[in-house]
Amino acid sequence: MKGKAGCPQCGGTGFILDPDPRVPARSCTCVQALELDAGQMGIPPRYRTASFETFWEWWKAQHPRTGILDLVQGAEDLLALPEAQGGPAADLRGMLEHILSKGQSQSSIKPAQEPSGFSNLRAWATHGRPAADLWWLDGQPGSGRSSLAAAALRAWSHRTGLEGRFASVRALSQELKDTYYDVRSFQNQDFQSERDRMAPFLEARCLVLDDLDRLDPDPRVARAVAQLLDHRYAQELPTILVASRWVEALMGQEGFALSRIEDASLLQRLARAQRVELRPTLERIMSRLDGR
Repeated sequence: MKGKAGCPQCGGTGFILDPDPRVPARSCTCVQALELDAGQMGIPPRYRTASFETFWEWWKAQHPRTGILDLVQGAEDLLALPEAQGGPAADLRGMLEHILSKGQSQSSIKPAQEPSGFSNLRAWATHGRPAADLWWLDGQPGSGRSSLAAAALRAWSHRTGLEGRFASVRALSQELKDTYYDVRSFQNQDFQSERDRMAPFLEARCLVLDDLDRLDPDPRVARAVAQLLDHRYAQELPTILVASRWVEALMGQEGFALSRIEDASLLQRLARAQRVELRPTLERIMSRLDGR
């Protein structure tokens, strides 16, 4: 794990070398401080060391160069065909040409290999550009979406000096149900109100809601989460939503809690979120050719 940027002890590397070459390197105290900060923000232990650098190294192992080069070759073969002979339509042709030209100009397959929207999320979290206050990260289980969300939250917090919050939607759903004195899991022994429960999420300077597709179908829970999203939108507080599917597919899923409250303005805002799709960019574009 990398250390804190500008740390006078390790220079941001996260480890300290002993003058004696026989003594192993040791972890810098700034690493422990960063892990503590992550814990205070509610980031689960599994994701407390997440960073864009570690995510990218993991991603490259999951989507190796050989597979991406096969996709590049397939894209080049398609571009050689006119549309009438099975080549891509104009919009997809332009997207393929753009990705392939970026790779050639950088002597790298990274533009084709990285998740769609990854560079924008990283630039926003580390530099504040593009300006955005709503992100939607979607991908299949095991695609790294929660790790990437945690990395973005930590990078944003380090850049701004402000504390964010990472929340499991499943756990939040149960906490909200406990405020309604649900006899199946009575945990509200301090008799907190719904507002008390929601206050940390309403006030968080940056919020990750992980596994939004696991939101409890109880209409009271859906209403509370919708009000949370409305509040954060009005206050221009950045929110990162994590789910297994893109918002339009999720809203069309029968029984999804937020789609049942029939709030058109909320659905519109979600559909305009900055999207990061956890699959290689070139794979996503190629999949549109056969409707996957």
